[in-house]
Amino acid sequence: MLDVDFSYDSMEAFYRAAYSETLVEVSGPVALGATLIAARQGAGDYSDAPVPDLVITRGLSREIPATLDLGAGRFRAHLPRNAMVAIAPDTPTTIHLDRENEIEILAIPYASLRALCGDDLPKDGDFGPVHRAMIECPHLNSLFDRTAREIRAGNPNGTMFVEGALMQVAGLLLQGAQRRLRLPSGGLAPWQLSRVVDHLHAHATETVSLADLASITGLSVFHFARAFKASTGIAPHQFQVSLRMESARRALSLTCAPITEIALTLGYDSSQSFARAFRSAHSMTPSQYRAATHRTLGRSFS
Repeated sequence: MLDVDFSYDSMEAFYRAAYSETLVEVSGPVALGATLIAARQGAGDYSDAPVPDLVITRGLSREIPATLDLGAGRFRAHLPRNAMVAIAPDTPTTIHLDRENEIEILAIPYASLRALCGDDLPKDGDFGPVHRAMIECPHLNSLFDRTAREIRAGNPNGTMFVEGALMQVAGLLLQGAQRRLRLPSGGLAPWQLSRVVDHLHAHATETVSLADLASITGLSVFHFARAFKASTGIAPHQFQVSLRMESARRALSLTCAPITEIALTLGYDSSQSFARAFRSAHSMTPSQYRAATHRTLGRSFS
């Protein structure tokens, strides 16, 4: 392993320099600069240098005995499958594995995450007790899965998808640190919701960030995302996707425009990313939907 006192500008840069022989995959970066790293480690020392990322590591192997110090004190653990550890930015670690392990690492540039969430997150990225033990949290594991799939796919669901998922991750870490979240008591005010919905309708085919929407309401991004979901029942990115899917269904049913043309018109970067989003929403491909609706409507397009 390289000198952990050496400075690296990201977890990816450190891993490529120190543990390149263990790397299985590096995907990203996507929104906020989030990167997914997969590695297959042998037994031994896998201590990390300080990096500016908030790092969440998930073990994929069964019951790995390990000795760890994540910056908040040394502890001994038997890491079960899907157990996670969280490492604060700019924190060197001590990690000794008793046997081989497969891991996934979600590396989140903390400056970008905090710029999104503002003072709702600790300035130094230290979530206190969270760094003193392994984390077994089904909700966090589900968020990790969802974010990993999105990063591997190249972020087809857009900026807001990853921003929203990573804010939920930050919220869980805050809860683990036993900090009281300063959340709005209810949803958005009617005027706030109306302006946000109008903006999403007007810019449905464009890249819209949570910061763009929060600025309309005068709330922090952290509070806005939760208030929007309280008002509508869905996250902002899901609302934008629903608008795009409404336009997609109309275009597929009522026109003979090529699917690639429809995809680009709706703001997708390729027909493949459009097809993935459409299949996720409708459990069928755009071509299958077009064929079914044209049969139903009695149309015949060549």
